[in-house]
Amino acid sequence: MRLRSEKPADRQEIRKLTVRAFTDPDAAREPGEAALLSELYSCEGYLPEYSVVAEVDGHLAGHAIATRGWLDGDIPLLGLGPVSVDPGDQKQGVGTALLNEIRDRAAQRGERAIILLGEPEYYRRLGYVPAMPHGIIPSDPSWGDYFMVLNLSPMPLPKGNFRYAEPFGV
Repeated sequence: MRLRSEKPADRQEIRKLTVRAFTDPDAAREPGEAALLSELYSCEGYLPEYSVVAEVDGHLAGHAIATRGWLDGDIPLLGLGPVSVDPGDQKQGVGTALLNEIRDRAAQRGERAIILLGEPEYYRRLGYVPAMPHGIIPSDPSWGDYFMVLNLSPMPLPKGNFRYAEPFGV
């Protein structure tokens, strides 16, 4: 597996990958995550260094993106997602590798924390913990333990209301 930053030429394949990863067989329309990606690429919160692809045997097997989010409007944090792994490449470490790569890049660049909305059982093994008990409040409190944080600093996490990049709408 080879991890690298995405290039604009990858975006059409990343979109197809995201559609495959998130398509509900019972749904008649394209998953929202695919449209969200297009908006993230052109928003103020887009950070190219945190848009990473995984190549396996010459094809894109996965993609993850983190964009700038804000705690109380002035404390910069990263908001992770979407994370897409091609269904044929799932359960082979692609998602974990992407998440670890973004974590390592963020830590090297001095980011304070990464926020995500995801399955607690999966993300806990990567060091994420529920954010609300640490005083980081989502725009939708019903997210509960699915709203998670990974502290990248030896300092305590800052407290406040978190807002994802504008295209998330939350």
